[in-house]
Amino acid sequence: MDDTSAPEKGQIDEQALDTRQTLKYAEDLVLTYDALRASERRYRALWHIGKSLHQYVNMDDLISHIIQETREAMNALSVSVSMHDNETDEWIICRQNDVSGPISKQIKPRFPISNTIAERVLKSGEPVLFPDASGKSRHDKTTDKDIMGDAKSVIAVPLQIKEKIFGVLEVLNKKDEFFDEKDLFFVTTLAPIVAIALDNARMYGELDRSYKELQVTDRKKDSLIKYTQEENIRLRQAIEKRYRLDQIIGYSDQMLELFKLCEKVVDSDITVLVEGETGTGKELIARCIHHNSPRKAKLFVAQNCAGTPDTLLASELFGHKKGAFTGAISDKKGLFEIAHGGTVFLDEVGEMPPAMQVSLLRVLQEGEIKPLGADHAKKVDIRVISATNRSLEADVRAGRFRADLLYRLNVFTIELPPLRERIGDIPVLAKHFLEKHMEKSKKSIAGISPEAIRVLDAYGFPGNVRELENEIERALTMAESGDVIDPSHLSEKIHSQSALPYTSVEKGTLNEMTESLEKSVLSKAIKTHGGNKSKIAEVLGLSRNGLAKKLKRYGLH
Repeated sequence: MDDTSAPEKGQIDEQALDTRQTLKYAEDLVLTYDALRASERRYRALWHIGKSLHQYVNMDDLISHIIQETREAMNALSVSVSMHDNETDEWIICRQNDVSGPISKQIKPRFPISNTIAERVLKSGEPVLFPDASGKSRHDKTTDKDIMGDAKSVIAVPLQIKEKIFGVLEVLNKKDEFFDEKDLFFVTTLAPIVAIALDNARMYGELDRSYKELQVTDRKKDSLIKYTQEENIRLRQAIEKRYRLDQIIGYSDQMLELFKLCEKVVDSDITVLVEGETGTGKELIARCIHHNSPRKAKLFVAQNCAGTPDTLLASELFGHKKGAFTGAISDKKGLFEIAHGGTVFLDEVGEMPPAMQVSLLRVLQEGEIKPLGADHAKKVDIRVISATNRSLEADVRAGRFRADLLYRLNVFTIELPPLRERIGDIPVLAKHFLEKHMEKSKKSIAGISPEAIRVLDAYGFPGNVRELENEIERALTMAESGDVIDPSHLSEKIHSQSALPYTSVEKGTLNEMTESLEKSVLSKAIKTHGGNKSKIAEVLGLSRNGLAKKLKRYGLH
């Protein structure tokens, strides 16, 4: 029998030891391999989430990516991200409770559950590890259940940007064992990357919303600009139509002559002085000249020189610097500067104080203005049209007005006749004003009777065209819809000064009756005052020039 076939006892012990060592080595290799795989998963998760800083700009997509990567890296059953939205002041809670399940999202007006691990982390700012949360722990498991479910092992870390904590990252229930300090270290390392990614997505969302709002605003702005441009064109066309010379009401010889004078000056920059009584339409003539001139695309500005304190008038016309006088709290442009390239209309220019007359003369001579309190003059390109209701020559003789300024202002003079010198225009003016105020009042009137026209013709109208318009507006108010305006609708003032005989002029056209009446009144006045033309002009409210024209027209002496 061969003794070598059976091993000795010592050999058996050695072999058993080698086997145990081999098994132990294999177990160590498996553990090392598992640890390496776990580390690989975690490094890969760090790398993937790091990439998400620029890969994911949509908040929902980013949160879904973070949850899935964290769950895989931690070999966890559930991961949740809770964060505060500054824009809406709400809490967003996103979680995935199983590997294949969807990511649920809740939006709450406040953090939904108190006395939870997440709330503890939010308040303390410190990460928390509960290796075994299945037994009794420092947190209230009952109130945590809605967020965590049946949590057995929990890690919760704060999400923080600079000093501000805005959320919590929670990892629940390791698949094969409990979480340990290494797991806590990894999630704590991961949290800043997650926080930066979430903050970037938040900022991108805000920028995207702002950009879309800006696009809407830009579209509205473009639409408003287009509407404003179209409205500006429409208004300009309306203004140009309104201020065409042929839109001024008047067919008398005086008005036809006036239109010819206006046509001569519209295409030049010549300085114009408009003379006429109050209410004759001096500003209307000035506007017509401007809106038919090459300057019509620029501004027309008007300033009444009467009854305005010297300093205020100087500030309105020439502007001022901050601190130039009490109450000058900022720089202000004057009308001459504002209307650069356009026209400045100075009404009642004879009322301008002497000191201001010097400044106006400088504008006309040098094209310069000097604001109050300024050290240097400014160049301006403007056309000046002025108006007066009194004789500037008389003011010069009385020392109230500078002669050199008058010569600059009256380079071209237009004299507006008073309404009493153009009574032939009263019927058409009355009709025009009636139609104008009917449109405004939505009231329908059948017209004006011949008797009412005769009463209006006989009245002197010291307030001129403006007074006639007021009288027609009053008559419209007194009349009922469908009425014809007759003398009963006119004011007592008109009746008391219109007691003239009509029987001799009731035949023929309206113009023929008007001329017959005018000639009759003139003839009677010549007889009454013995041909004294000064007295006749005074009684009838005419200028000597106006009286002379009428006498010549009717062949009277």
